[in-house]
Amino acid sequence: MRANDFILESDGEDFGKILTAVNLLHNKVTDGELTQQIPTGMVIRYIRNTGITNFSYADLLLANDKEPALKNLIKNINTDTITFTSDTTQNITNPEKYIGAADNPEQTVSNMAKSAMKRRQD
Repeated sequence: MRANDFILESDGEDFGKILTAVNLLHNKVTDGELTQQIPTGMVIRYIRNTGITNFSYADLLLANDKEPALKNLIKNINTDTITFTSDTTQNITNPEKYIGAADNPEQTVSNMAKSAMKRRQD
């Protein structure tokens, strides 16, 4: 095998991780858990949490330009916010709650456990 074969596979794997993170956020927007406009830093943190530690704003722009799958999820990108496509117009006043959850995996697990216990009690 050549080095190019490995690089192409790695890029495809990275795009899959990017798409997964963006799709997760898009689903939260569609479900009404987040507003259509999300801070760019939050989206980048979600992508970095997939294992692409050196992901940047420029990388997001490049991925959005190259891949139609992202264009279907993202309406607009700027340095401050990313606007997702969505039919819902519910507004969430606390997107920072989700920023903290992306930064602290222990808190995420704790929140998941609390949610599971609530469901068992009901």
